[in-house]
Amino acid sequence: MTDLQKLIQLQEIDSELKELNDLLGDLPAKVNNLRQEESNLEQSVADGENRLKEIELDLSKMELSETEIKEKIGKYKDQLYLVTNNKQYDALMHEIDHLKEELDQQETRDLELREEQTELQESTKSKAMTLKTLREDLRVRVDRLEKMIEESAEKKAALEERRNEQVSTISAIIIARYHRVIQARHGMAVVNVEGTACGGCGSMVPPQIVAEVKAGKGIHNCDVCSRFLYWAE
Repeated sequence: MTDLQKLIQLQEIDSELKELNDLLGDLPAKVNNLRQEESNLEQSVADGENRLKEIELDLSKMELSETEIKEKIGKYKDQLYLVTNNKQYDALMHEIDHLKEELDQQETRDLELREEQTELQESTKSKAMTLKTLREDLRVRVDRLEKMIEESAEKKAALEERRNEQVSTISAIIIARYHRVIQARHGMAVVNVEGTACGGCGSMVPPQIVAEVKAGKGIHNCDVCSRFLYWAE
């Protein structure tokens, strides 16, 4: 068997390996991206739920504080009827005003927390639903990927073994050229001559080279794309 014939067989093996890799495509990367997205969503949902607990606790504390302030205001108002001079009256009014200001601040903060609570409840619920959908999608993709990998693993191992055996029968110089071309030409290093044109890039092949390729004399490469040329009967 000539080196060219060995190269043709090697190209067939590499084409099958490429088909297997293309079959998986970017599915592994997509699965990894989905896993990362799932992790981010899980953290976001957990953070939202923790913040909701904090808000609930703060609201409960504020409710008790507001009740205490209102009770104090009520007591001070009752004492207004018992004062005997303006100084005492002014002092009580000062305390009442201070407590009312504090109560107003508390109520404003209470409103802000409740708004945050409402928005957070909605966003956390939405994220939880998205997470559920994502997990279902991820499970389908992972199952599909694992099945495809399992089905192709045995075939891929056999092809790689055949490839190693084939490479070992070809001279190192030619193999080095082959690897350079196959990397540069997207997995296609050996092509047939179609009429008088390269089957890879379509460039014209000189008549003399076409004749020698037909006759199987030596190894020839396309002057434009450097692919190895052969004649398909």
